Amino acid sequence: MVLTAGILNVAAYLGAAIATGVASVSAGIGEGQTAGEASFALMRQPKSGDGLLRTMLISQAVTETGAIFGLVVSLLLIFSGLNNPEAGWYRLGVLMAAGVAIGLGSVGPGFGSGYTGAQACKSIGRMPDQQNKITTTMLIGQALAQTDAIFALVVSLLLLYSTPITPADVTAGHIVVRIFGYLGAALAIGIGTFGPGIGIGFVAGKATDMLGRFPHQGPTITRTMFLGAAVSESTAIYALVISFLLIFI
Repeated sequence: MVLTAGILNVAAYLGAAIATGVASVSAGIGEGQTAGEASFALMRQPKSGDGLLRTMLISQAVTETGAIFGLVVSLLLIFSGLNNPEAGWYRLGVLMAAGVAIGLGSVGPGFGSGYTGAQACKSIGRMPDQQNKITTTMLIGQALAQTDAIFALVVSLLLLYSTPITPADVTAGHIVVRIFGYLGAALAIGIGTFGPGIGIGFVAGKATDMLGRFPHQGPTITRTMFLGAAVSESTAIYALVISFLLIFI
């Protein structure tokens, strides 16, 4: 079968749909969870409305990160002219794999960031005078959780722009192996960041919750959060290494 731009367009459109569709699921749920806890906290502390609203919006903006990454990759797949048949059959697998990588890779960070933001709003409702400290801890925790989405974005961009042109004399079997290698790289980073993204969000969420209960233990709570997040992040790094190996080796 002759590779055409139409066949590559099918792969690109499928990858674009997965990238934005899947990445938006956890982002939307996480943002709604944060808004729900902010509304509940507002009823407990009406005078802290401005601060709660600010914390809620900041949290929602960070939680949206993975969905924005998915949107960027989708636009690249649709409009950046990656459907050139001269690139060969490798491009067929790459276009789908790039969407899978950022789509799945944004799920864990979205849930984790949303949980952290929700706990921060809840904590502010309990102890509004610690709002600045709670919001700062929330942002640090969410940034750590979104690191996994950045890993997924890096893999997606490498798939799109670092894969070689298919050699003219390559066999069909080798093409199939390489395509599955690219899809494997996408699944490795996509599934491999699911647990760390949620786990780091859980750690950061509990840290913000405890700051609203025991503010005098702030340094100990923050130090424990960093240590727990670092250990949780290690498995995402394993997935990133395997993705690199599947792409380049």
